[in-house]
Amino acid sequence: MAMVYCRACARELHETALTCPQCGAAQQACVPQTQAAIPWLAIVSLILGIISALTLFDDSEWDRDAIVGVGILSLAGLTCGIVCINQKHPGRNLAIAGIVLSGLAAFVLSCLSIE
Repeated sequence: MAMVYCRACARELHETALTCPQCGAAQQACVPQTQAAIPWLAIVSLILGIISALTLFDDSEWDRDAIVGVGILSLAGLTCGIVCINQKHPGRNLAIAGIVLSGLAAFVLSCLSIE
């Protein structure tokens, strides 16, 4: 049984004690358990942005349904990216790329729908 000293009052206590019996100070260092969080929201934003941007290279005729469908994809990509950045989720750079691609696609689609 090894004895250690309290971090606060320097009294001797057992090494497995969680708190000091004299002063009540915590003896275990609070190490936050970090887990590598997967940036799902940022990845979704980037994928939707890429899909929205790639559909702009389609040479076929754009009807109203196609414009609405791609518009919904680009708005979903914008929304996911903005939520990811505002709530400080991991993957900020992916979210920015998704926002840029989705915003570009939404801008081009809005120009197409005006015609």
